[in-house]
Amino acid sequence: MLSWNHIVEWRAGRHPDLLALADDLGGALTYAELAAAVEQRAGGWAAAGVGGDDVVAIVARNRVDWVVHLLALNRVGAVPAAVNWRLTAPELRTLFAELAPVAVLTDEEGLALVESAAPTLPRVVVGDRDFGGVAPARPVHRLRGESPFVLMHTSGTTGGAPKVISLTNQRLIASATYLKLVVPGAEEGARHLRAMPLFHLAGLANVTYGLFIGASVVIQSRFTAASFVDAVADHRIEFTNLVPSAIAMVVDEINAREQKPDLSSLVEIGYGASAISPEVLRAAIATLGCRFRQNYGCTETGGFPISTLDPADHHPESRHLRSAGKPALNWEVRIVGPDLEDLPVGEAGEIVVRGAEPFSGYWNNPDETAKALTPDGFWRIGDIGRLDEDGYLTIVDRAKDMVVSGGENVYPAEVEAVLRGHPDVAEVAVIGVPHPRWGEAVHAVIVERPGSRTRADQIVVWCRERLAGFKCPSSVEFVDEMPRNATGKMLKRVLRDKFWAGQERAVS
Repeated sequence: MLSWNHIVEWRAGRHPDLLALADDLGGALTYAELAAAVEQRAGGWAAAGVGGDDVVAIVARNRVDWVVHLLALNRVGAVPAAVNWRLTAPELRTLFAELAPVAVLTDEEGLALVESAAPTLPRVVVGDRDFGGVAPARPVHRLRGESPFVLMHTSGTTGGAPKVISLTNQRLIASATYLKLVVPGAEEGARHLRAMPLFHLAGLANVTYGLFIGASVVIQSRFTAASFVDAVADHRIEFTNLVPSAIAMVVDEINAREQKPDLSSLVEIGYGASAISPEVLRAAIATLGCRFRQNYGCTETGGFPISTLDPADHHPESRHLRSAGKPALNWEVRIVGPDLEDLPVGEAGEIVVRGAEPFSGYWNNPDETAKALTPDGFWRIGDIGRLDEDGYLTIVDRAKDMVVSGGENVYPAEVEAVLRGHPDVAEVAVIGVPHPRWGEAVHAVIVERPGSRTRADQIVVWCRERLAGFKCPSSVEFVDEMPRNATGKMLKRVLRDKFWAGQERAVS
């Protein structure tokens, strides 16, 4: 079966002079140059003794050479792991203990972090043009559809070991095939812009999708609304994807400019990964004037949407704007109760899914895999939702209390574990509260120890010294006691209700 290396080789033969990848740091490769660069980097890794299922962590910002190294590591039979460079050194150290990498690919900005977390691990700096060697003549025999293409990890690292997901060549090729099938106009030579981090599936899967269809993909090293708007105008971008918080920033950026940019080339914006309010969506539709498509999925689904809200459902008066659309090709979606029996139409319950590309389990973690699967092979996605009479899926809560802020997953238990270490904190609960830009923001509710007079800003500083910035509370509330039920269990629902009253906590 196909691997991504086979696809790149085929594209290089089909249209060698077509621009494949470019970035805002000066990198640019045609499809022929991309294939050659993969060979050269593969030779460097082989010469360094890397191959045979060795894990290599990638801790680096977006750029063309990030993708080249990803393909080159696959080329020699190694397993690249895309790592969030926003982690702190203790978080990274915990993740490395789970991954057991033999080497790290990093950049100048990530060197200090990597050296602090893993001072003895060999390092390669991305973009180093002297990294080379004798490349293998053909892709190694192990490159098959079922071969791991990349490892990705969940957010939690301080409160417990992260869960690692192995995404195979086959799974990502299947998701690209689906997108090719349903997105009109995404043809060879179409111009795509990708600004989401490559350690996030929303970033990486859309780059590989571009290579799959023979697009010209422009990669931004970091997202800002101004640089994104300029890139769309300068490169005459046709297709892109953003998280909802970034969409809101882009709309604000455009509306704040005295001279409006020419964004008439835009055909479609895909979005997902967190909640979007109908108000933000209506403003985006009015400002950008292109198609919008929502895809609901997660890392475990390997870039393959569980459900899709098509452009036809994005007119401003649509009653489906709060939904995540209809189940996508390849997926069975059920809403079940605690007994895993199907619930009536319109009733909220746990979402369980099963696909033709089944969830293969967490990397080296059979216990967590067993917890995530039902006896008949449905994956317990962890969200609460409902299906209406028209077949539209709406996500109304998270079974595991996860907060999604600006497209990043934040696990309250991890933040709570850090806050419990503060000398003035007696009890703490972390919840997600509505935020007009980020979808949700992290909010800490704290009971202080007797005699303490801790300020909210001191709590935030405590967290920032121990957690990645996106996991830290943006607001802190002090209370005399936590709400509890008759058995003494803390009721987070009560804490959330005053913030979400009159709103549906819908996510996508």
